[in-house]
Amino acid sequence: MNGLVKYLKEIYENCEIPFEFYMDDEIIFKANLDSHKEKLLENIFLIGTKQVKIKIEEQYKDSIKILEFCIKDKYKDDYNKKEKIIAQLLQNLSISKEKIKEVLPQIKEDTFLITISLKEKLIEALDAFKNIYNDTDITVLNHEDTILLIGVFEDINEHVSSISETIYLSLYEKCYISYCHIQDYEFLNELYNDNVYKINLAKKYKLSTMIFGQNSLLFEKIMDNIKEETKIKILDEFNDRFSRLDEDMMKTIEIFFKLDLNLSEASKELYVHRNTLIYRLDKIQKYTTYDIRKFNDSVLFKIAFFLWKQK
Repeated sequence: MNGLVKYLKEIYENCEIPFEFYMDDEIIFKANLDSHKEKLLENIFLIGTKQVKIKIEEQYKDSIKILEFCIKDKYKDDYNKKEKIIAQLLQNLSISKEKIKEVLPQIKEDTFLITISLKEKLIEALDAFKNIYNDTDITVLNHEDTILLIGVFEDINEHVSSISETIYLSLYEKCYISYCHIQDYEFLNELYNDNVYKINLAKKYKLSTMIFGQNSLLFEKIMDNIKEETKIKILDEFNDRFSRLDEDMMKTIEIFFKLDLNLSEASKELYVHRNTLIYRLDKIQKYTTYDIRKFNDSVLFKIAFFLWKQK
């Protein structure tokens, strides 16, 4: 905002045309305009999502479109600066707090970094998002084979679900999405790396879920940091048992864990009768000696099964 006010002041000092500038009905700049004059012209347009209004005396009516052009051009210039600063922050380059504050918008409670990973059609998706967010304050850019969205998202869960659906319906591509709240732009590189790490974990462990929030995949992160020698010992013990499981039993295990060991919900998700599900769980217990309906058994089983799936 300070940069815009400074620019408006420069315009006035160079042309000496009195005008007032409003953003969302709040006066931002006033330069020697006699507001009591009867004949004042108004020009209303949008900058991003914000409604902008210029008031000018009738004698300067030929200049109002020029003022609009200059302000819109400045907005484009500011947007390019914003992308450049974000790219530098993502590369972990040192940028002064003053420069960040001058160029990037103020962080709010709903300011998020959304990271999107697609196997194919990255450029098509990038162009689509730039069109979707063209008239907003959302920054859209490509970084290291991912698409990033940075800005204010009031209902983040609904928004990322909509993004996933849009990509699938328009490009016939599934995508991984990871998002986190931005509290300080200086940590953007760290936040981005954590988003990418979650996406890579999902790919590594072949998870069915494809959208991950701030505290997602804590279990997977812990498993990923187990020492290799410990993993080998666990796999040696369980490999023969798990190798006996067929496709139906594997799917049953995944759904049962996904639905928090709830028999009724799992049977609905699997489209099988409750008794069929119980039969499968009995069979899993027979082959593995673990009853995953019991909490302690299910915890140990999940760790071993998770590592075995990765292998």
